[in-house]
Amino acid sequence: MPAFWRELSVSGRVADLPDVLAFVEAACEAATVRPELWFDLKLAVDEACANVIEHAYAGRGGDLVITFEARDRDVVLTVRDHGRPFVPEMVVAPDIGLPLTQRRIGGLGLHLMYQLMDEVQFDFAEGGNTLVMVKRDALEGAPAGAADSAVERE
Repeated sequence: MPAFWRELSVSGRVADLPDVLAFVEAACEAATVRPELWFDLKLAVDEACANVIEHAYAGRGGDLVITFEARDRDVVLTVRDHGRPFVPEMVVAPDIGLPLTQRRIGGLGLHLMYQLMDEVQFDFAEGGNTLVMVKRDALEGAPAGAADSAVERE
């Protein structure tokens, strides 16, 4: 069992997103996550949940479970749903070099998750999707910047 573990179940609707963010913030505080990382963790989970709500459930709602774990000095965030299967390789990478006026609206969620987190893994089993995101050396007392220097991001 991890040193710290919390779970939240919601109905998978846009109206749940403020509760999801409050859950992540409260878990960050209770687990003693370095304050400068709170925004990154909240944004990554918000993007993941918004994608599930929009794409997996097509706005109709469905079971959505968010788990927050502190393992050693790392934070592990897991998002589970029972919506349409998601294949990240099918998502067209956004062209972030284009001027804002030439970019399409949306499409940055997956990109942001990969940029904000040190690991992002998708698992697709019959009847459900599981997303696991890891932020290394996230707890207070962990060396600041250790995760950023140890992992090269795309």
